Amino acid sequence: MERHRLLDETSGIAPERFLVTLVKKALDFVPAEAAVLLLDDPVAKEEDRSRNELTVIASAGDIRDPAVGTRVRPVDGIAGFTYARGEQTAVNEIKGARALSREADEVFGSPVRNALGVPVVIESHVCGSLVLVNRIEPAGFDALDERLMALFGETLSLALQNLLDERRAREVARRDSLTALYNDRYFHKKLRQEIDRLSQTPDGDLTLLFLDCDHLKAVNDEHGHLAGSQILREVAFILQRQLAQTTSLPCRYGGDEFTVILVDCELARGMEIGERIRAAIADWTFLPMAIGPGEPALNLKGVITMSIGVASFRRHCTPGRPPSEQKNEILKKADAALYAAKEAGKDCVVAAGRQSGPPSISNVVLKS
Repeated sequence: MERHRLLDETSGIAPERFLVTLVKKALDFVPAEAAVLLLDDPVAKEEDRSRNELTVIASAGDIRDPAVGTRVRPVDGIAGFTYARGEQTAVNEIKGARALSREADEVFGSPVRNALGVPVVIESHVCGSLVLVNRIEPAGFDALDERLMALFGETLSLALQNLLDERRAREVARRDSLTALYNDRYFHKKLRQEIDRLSQTPDGDLTLLFLDCDHLKAVNDEHGHLAGSQILREVAFILQRQLAQTTSLPCRYGGDEFTVILVDCELARGMEIGERIRAAIADWTFLPMAIGPGEPALNLKGVITMSIGVASFRRHCTPGRPPSEQKNEILKKADAALYAAKEAGKDCVVAAGRQSGPPSISNVVLKS
């Protein structure tokens, strides 16, 4: 019953609050002065856990400093020992040992006397540890405390697994199934959020790119939709590579259209990024490998190009208008600029004009 209550109380809240709530609940299960949750880095993780660093993710109780972000080596204390062995560890009168490490134990204010650690397991993999500590209590942790801590460790692991599953499901709902870019629904949500933010301050800017693949229909007609789908995947890859050093959100808008939200980016910089994308597409050799049985490599270069329309918040949204109307303004301006790029001969980047209606062809720039 206590496990279900814990999951109910922590569902639907922000991950940071979720983790702090979990750690606080540990002190309800097993009374102690403080609790610390540490997790490893799933990207840099090695099979030999003794070689991995742990990071303090959340803490609760009588701790002088929250210490969140502190890194701990498994060989430096009981938290790491619990993680490396993957077994619950109880140490009373630890004397010269450390709960976390020599430096990290300073957050407790005085030497730790008792420590009780339990491994955190997600998808059958040990990924961290939860440690309870006492500095004053002389009796230490008894057998009942150890049993309760083992039960809580299972509940903690289940709660973290549920959080991970929930976030994965949410992420899948945001993604386009073909390209793995964000989909149009998430694009509209994030664009509105960014415009809401900018509408409340005179600082910052946002540039929106509307992109449309030129000549994709001809490829579909000649080589089939399987080839067209693979081209869209490769376009998505090019977008992600060209945007790697920017704060941006590339999305598949639908069909052969894409959008990019460039955060903290003025129009001129957005035009440069758009041109970089256009040039990369024009220079790319599409379908260099067979895409299936009986489907030879096509090596299409100079066939697929990109037309791009560009608009920015400060240049093209009317100050003082409601954010929902400003969102519509920048969408219409970027779309009109894309239409002008198509009319200008395709394979070019066009900035929207200040005036209403489609931008003039004089706004075509940067085609090298």
